[in-house]
Amino acid sequence: MIIPVRNGTRFVAEAVTSVLRQLGGDDEVVAVDDASIDDTAAVLAAIGDSRLRVLKASGRGVSAARNLGLATARGEFVAFLDYDDFWPPSRHRALLDALQAHPARGASFGRVRVRFDAGIPEIRRVRDLDGKHFCELVGSGLYRRALVSGVGGFCEEMQIGEDADFHSRLLEAGLVPLLCEVDSLVYRRHAANLTNDSEAVRLALVDVLRRKLKRQKGRAPPQ
Repeated sequence: MIIPVRNGTRFVAEAVTSVLRQLGGDDEVVAVDDASIDDTAAVLAAIGDSRLRVLKASGRGVSAARNLGLATARGEFVAFLDYDDFWPPSRHRALLDALQAHPARGASFGRVRVRFDAGIPEIRRVRDLDGKHFCELVGSGLYRRALVSGVGGFCEEMQIGEDADFHSRLLEAGLVPLLCEVDSLVYRRHAANLTNDSEAVRLALVDVLRRKLKRQKGRAPPQ
């Protein structure tokens, strides 16, 4: 499990503990502190669980932080969780069992649950995700590490839309998502979400499409 975090004092303990409750003794959580200037480091240190490792990153953003965590992670399976989200109960076992029962599949996904903090307006495009499978949201899945490494991890040039770009490249690599009837992510919406900016989201999705078309053009056979 890889959790990138920058200035996550308010939420990161809940994220980490929601994962630790579901992991075995041989599993690990890699929290990547991406140049936080608040009390994130102290909050992580206070958790006091030997399965938690904390890495220091230089503030290059969520994609670089995830890639750093991926480079040091061990084991066949890997999951990603944003510091302000958390796992519902029984999520990990359901997704892991599904992958172990289907060795040819590269990733399993559960349903997304959306939680709006008090006073946060409900954005329709986000609210409509509640109770649905939305595999583009990386935190809702469990992945075979070989698959993730095979597509090169996350695009470090992207700060928004990196999840959609990552999922697009997985599909191009042959991923057939394995959908599980379990809630796998509580996706929290709060005042500091980068994706509160609808125009930034629109431009990011345009960038995802542009990158996809460029890859397709590069694979096109000569005429």
